This record gives sequence, structure tokens and C-alpha cells, in this order.
Amino acid sequence: MIILRERASFRCLSRTWIPVVCVPRADDLAELELSDVRVVLYPGNAGKNVHMLRFAEAKHVFIGHGDSDKLASSNRVSKVYDEIWVAGRAGRDRYQRVRHAISDSAIVEAGRPQLSPIRLHADHTPGPVPVVLYAPTWEGWSDDDCHTSLIPMGVPLVEKLLAENVRVIYKPHPLTGKRSAEAAAADRAIRELLRADNARHGAAEAEAAEAAVRPRLKEIQARLDELAGRHRGDDAEQLRTSRVPDRAAAAEWQELRAEWHRVFWESRGPYRHNVITRQLPSLYDCFNQADLLISDVSSVVADFVASLKPYVLTNAHDLPDAEFRAAYTTAGGAYLLDRACTRLPAILTAVRPPPRPDDPGPPHSQALRPRPRPPHLPATLQHRGQHPGEQGGEGKGGGGCGGGGVSGM
Repeated sequence: MIILRERASFRCLSRTWIPVVCVPRADDLAELELSDVRVVLYPGNAGKNVHMLRFAEAKHVFIGHGDSDKLASSNRVSKVYDEIWVAGRAGRDRYQRVRHAISDSAIVEAGRPQLSPIRLHADHTPGPVPVVLYAPTWEGWSDDDCHTSLIPMGVPLVEKLLAENVRVIYKPHPLTGKRSAEAAAADRAIRELLRADNARHGAAEAEAAEAAVRPRLKEIQARLDELAGRHRGDDAEQLRTSRVPDRAAAAEWQELRAEWHRVFWESRGPYRHNVITRQLPSLYDCFNQADLLISDVSSVVADFVASLKPYVLTNAHDLPDAEFRAAYTTAGGAYLLDRACTRLPAILTAVRPPPRPDDPGPPHSQALRPRPRPPHLPATLQHRGQHPGEQGGEGKGGGGCGGGGVSGM
């Protein structure tokens, strides 16, 4: 069973075979008969989790919704759980920040099976121009947790990318601008830069291609919604009867999603910039389109590592390289980009195909090599073996709606 605490989370929930119930009020949750619950999984450190933590008979496990180098991925609040599941060694190491609070024995390296859709660098076919995925994180709930590059350097970064003859896929975090008007303004400016550049390069032909496939994309989306039970009644009815789809339709679901992505990207062509803000195309499919990722300290980077493609971390505060790499594990295999973006041309030159034979990659990239999965874990919990310090198995699936204490049993 999946227990949601907020209705918004239910509306964003995708296809599942597991019964779902939405219980916003603590009083109502207390009335549920949950005596048979043995394990409760928590994807977030939400305050409402305390209402489930009171069940002493169950094992309470924090699984997170994306491990990253942010402090949220090694929070001392996690001490309240019986176990903390991480993708691999990097996740375990992060909790050393709070080793006085979190026992090493409570941490379990569980792998990251969600990464299976990500194609490896060796299987990637470059297009006529490099494709750069710029996926900045949001501004966070406080200034202390603000890792976004949008405010200090996002606009000049995109301006410089456009001057370098690359194709840009821009995928901002869904919460961008929620707390900061500056972040919202930078987001709007970047969208306008990409729109204007598209308009200067065959806009009419590109728009015609997009219009031609729009009916098919809508048709596929409608069928996906139908298979997910979104077309049958209101939230209450879907909770009662419609959230457990027909297992026989699983193959159709996968085929339709694959077709949606294929039709979408083919209609965009190899040169047109794209702004991605909806659930489709997925974050991982954006990974598969990209030759290079530019992002901030976030779980997006940790997931992208699984592709073994080059990636760039923004160093908006211009910390010394050694200090930055020591602070953030995922920086070990990254090119670091300064606030003024003076390093950008050299980075793009280094990663343009064919790769420069004399380019060794980022200074610490050799430390980020695939390692075998832990022998006690089944293959289904791994993605082609664990990656860079096990980070390749960490991070969120991107763009999804979180929401206040989702529990499973």
C-alpha cells in the first residue's frame, strides 16, 4: 500500500499496481487499522512522517527521493529511522558528515534500479552539433541550502552556450522560482534567449514539424493517462477503484512511452533548442539526448554519472577546485565551471567529438570508475554495476511531485 499525505502527490502519481490511499489528516491516519504493517518506507523527511513513526511494531526505513551532495541527503533527522537505504558507498560516506548522529550499521547500500533507462556513453550517437543539457536545481527552502546557478550565472552561461554553436536542452527544477523572484526572472530570461535563437534559425519549418506530430503526441498521452487510471472519476473514485491498472497493459504502456519520446525528439530535429517543463520527456530521456550535462550540486548529477558521459558542475562561488571537490563527492569526476564561465570554451572543446586524445578528463575522473555491485545484492537492484563512488545510483528521477510523507507497507 502507498499512503499519501497530500492530494497534490496523488495527482502526480504515475502508473502503479500498488493500492493507494490519500490521508491528509493525522486524526484520520490514526484511525486506520495498520497493525499488520511490517515495513514503512519514507521518500522524504517531511514533518508529517511523525504520524507513521508512532507505529512501534514496524521497521521504519528512509529511502529518500534522490541522494545528492546537498545536506538534505545526509540529514541528522534521519536518526529517527531504523534503517537508511542509499544507492552505494557514496551515500554511506555522506552520512559521515553526521557520524555522531547516524550509526554506520543503520545504512544499507540498496542500489538504484531506476537508472536502467539511461544509455551508456558508448551507446550514444552524437548529432551534427553537441547537445548540452542545462538542468539547474532550484533555490532551496533557505539561503543556506541554495545551490542554484540560475541566479548568479544562469543567463550568461546560456548566452555563452549559444555563442558556441551547441544545441541546448534546458530543464529547470519544477520548484524554480517558488522562493526567489530572482530565480524566476533568470528562468524567464533563459527561455526567451532560447526562443529568440530558435526564431533566427528556421523557425517556420521547425514549428510546422512540431505541429504535424502534436495530434499523435496528444493521442499517446491520452492513452497513457487512461492506462494510469486518470480518466475514471474524481480523486476519491480513483483511490477506491482505478489506481491498480491491468498488468496485461504493462507492455503497451512501455511501448507508448517509447513512441512518445521517439516522435517528440524526431520532430525537434538536431539543432533546435528545447525547454522541458512537463513530465514528458522524462529527465532520463533528456540524459540520453545529451552529449554533456551542466548542472548544480543535486541528485540530477549523481544520476547522470551512470551514463559515463562528461558532466560539468557549476562553482558559482568560485571556491578553489580542491576545496570544491572535497566538499562535494560528485565533483570528483566533473569539469568545474567558474561563475564567469571563462572555462566553458575549453570544456566544450575537450568534449566535442572526436575527443581530444591528450585530454585526461577532469582531474579526479579516474577515481570514478564502475565497481561491481555488492555481492549480497541481487542484480535487479543495480544498474550495470555501481558507478563512480556508487554515486551513479543516486538521485531522483527528476521532475516528479514530492509530497509530505509517502509510506509503503
